[in-house]
Formats: sequence, structure tokens, C-alpha cells
Amino acid sequence: MSLKQKSEKKHRRSFFFGFVTAAALIYAVVTLISTQVSIAQKTTEYEELSAKLVQVKTENEQLKRYSSTEYRLDYIEEIAREELDYSYADEKIYYFVPSN
Repeated sequence: MSLKQKSEKKHRRSFFFGFVTAAALIYAVVTLISTQVSIAQKTTEYEELSAKLVQVKTENEQLKRYSSTEYRLDYIEEIAREELDYSYADEKIYYFVPSN
């Protein structure tokens, strides 16, 4: 083999190695960026679900409190007064009407 052929072969090898290295580096960067985006999305989703979990736990505690025997009558009275406008027979209700 002549010196020119050896030099040309080395040049092709180095070009091929450089191309493969660049392709691997680009792939790694794209994979890293897509992973970071996915992590950010999952973090947002986690925070939303955590907030919803706190809300559901609060509602669950309220329902447990209202379903217990000692609070059941209080709950029924609260609903009757607030939503149905009921009152006791011996109770007087006064309405304050603002004057214009």
C-alpha cells in the first residue's frame, strides 16, 4: 500500500468515527432534553394530584364526622336551617331588612 492510500484510509476512519461520535452525542442530548420535559410534566401532574388528594381527604374527614352518631343530628339540623329554611316551632326568627 502506498502512503497516499494509508492516509486516505485513516482519513475515512477518522471521518466515520467523528460522524458516529457526533450522532451519538446528538442522540444523547435529544434524549436528555426529552427526559427533562417528561420529568417536568410528571412533576406538574404529581403536584395537581397531591392537591386533589388533600381536598379528597378533607372531604372524607367531613363525611366521617357527619356520619358519626353524635354529629348526625347536628348535620341534619344544619341542612334543615341553611338549605330548607326550617326552624323550631317555639323559635322566633327576625329578618333585618336594610332601609334604602
